Order: sequence, then structure tokens, then C-alpha cells
Amino acid sequence: MDNPSLVSVEWLKEKLDSDDLDKVVILDVSWSSTKDMKEQYNIEHVPNASYLSVMEGIHNDMFPRNVPDIEAFQDSVRKAGVNADSHVIVYSDSDACGFFLSGRAWWTFKLFGHKTVSILDGGWQRWKSKEPEGYPVTSEVPSPKEGNFTCSKDDSIRLTYEVMVDNFTRPDRQVCDSRATLKYTSPDGKGHIKGAKNLPMSQLVNSSTGTLKDLDDLKKEFTTAGIDLSKPMVCYCNSGMSSCTLAFTAALCGNDNVSVYHGGFTEWSKKSPDDLIEK
Repeated sequence: MDNPSLVSVEWLKEKLDSDDLDKVVILDVSWSSTKDMKEQYNIEHVPNASYLSVMEGIHNDMFPRNVPDIEAFQDSVRKAGVNADSHVIVYSDSDACGFFLSGRAWWTFKLFGHKTVSILDGGWQRWKSKEPEGYPVTSEVPSPKEGNFTCSKDDSIRLTYEVMVDNFTRPDRQVCDSRATLKYTSPDGKGHIKGAKNLPMSQLVNSSTGTLKDLDDLKKEFTTAGIDLSKPMVCYCNSGMSSCTLAFTAALCGNDNVSVYHGGFTEWSKKSPDDLIEK
């Protein structure tokens, strides 16, 4: 498959060793709410990788993890050397084998119109731990030529609260909650969106290998959760983070009608009547 949406560290290492990086742009998208991940990038990162934060939106109580401003995103992506025809590879040092941030980055690129974007399976942790001594890292920051990437928003993959409410008149669309089961079952009394199925992001990764589970196992996870991969899906979490990885995984399994409710349960719990929340 050309430009698969999930690439292995072995695949990327081979590309780097053979200097076969034509149109390939590697981006470290690590982010944390408690520390500056760009400082970590400056110390060490995958060779040829540029740093890009996809979390530079205007955050507020309703959208604590908001998407970037479209012009600002376009400017930062161009500075990272991304062109309209670039194959973007994203990786991160984050939870769930790097998928917590890499999934969000994948979705953000899709939201802003870039189709050819892949996630490095296992992210930074997998790259660093590859036997026998880990793959090469560097502190050298590249200076790419400014790219010509132009944002063109795809609002079909980012659902609003109003569209979500309308979903209750559309029984064909499934609502899928990627939060931990304890949050879904709600010991704190907040609950989940009425009718939502629960498939936590943590169940999508193989902790022993530090990578995403294989396709057959992923499909079993969806089936066990009561989710039909042949039907339209909308994924949500609290604020549009782990839900992006659930959407990515569904797409990887062949579902071409997957969207994210970015406002998540943070917005839903503030706006919805009690009869649209299950506890």
C-alpha cells in the first residue's frame, strides 16, 4: 500500500538509512499540559524530524483542548516544510504508545485538508526502545524549506453539538465513547451520551509490543464493544483527544465514514438535557 496510514519504526528507519525521503516530512507532535515538550525535542528526536504543536488553539472551559486557528496552523505547518503533496509522518511521546497525541495530530491534518498523513506505530517510545540499543536520535534541528501546504477545512469529520443532537433522529449513526470504562460507567454520576458504546483507547494498543494491535484483534475489540464497522461512526471523549485515535483505528479497519465530536462529554454534559445522558 502506498503511503499507509500506519507505518512501523522499521519502515521509517529504512527510509532514513537509504535517504529515501522524497516528499516525506517527519513531525514530532509531542505535547503535554504539564511540561514543554519542545524542550525534550531539542534534546533528542528522530533524525530529520521537525517539531509541530497541534495544540495551539484558543482553549476555554467548553473546549479545553481546542483546535488551532486555521491560519496559524497553516503557517506552522508550512514552516515545518509540508507541501500539498507531502507524506506526513507524525509521532509523539505520549500515552497509549504515542497514540494519544499522534491520533489527534492525524485528525487535525485531516480536518485541515491534508490527506496523506501517517502515524508512526509506537511513537517515540518504540523508536527509542527498538532492540538492541534503540534507533538513532539526534539533537540537530533541521531547517526545511518553507512548504506550500494550504488549509482547506473538512467539517464533515468534526461534528458540532447541534449535529450530535440531530444524530438521535438518525439511528444509522453509532456513537462511540473512547474514555476509560470508569468514566463511561460514571462513579462520579456524570455518565455518557445516551446510547453510546464504550471502547477505551487503552484497549486499542498492545502494551507488550508498544504498538497498535493487529487488524484482526482491533476488529474483535469493535465487535465486542457492540460497534458495527460497516456503519457510520462518531467518536467522542472528554475534549477531542483519545476519540481521534478511536476514529483513526476505525478508519484503519476499513470504515470510511468516521467523525469526531470534538466538544465531547465536556460540552455535552453542560448543554444536554438529562434524558440525553445515561448514568
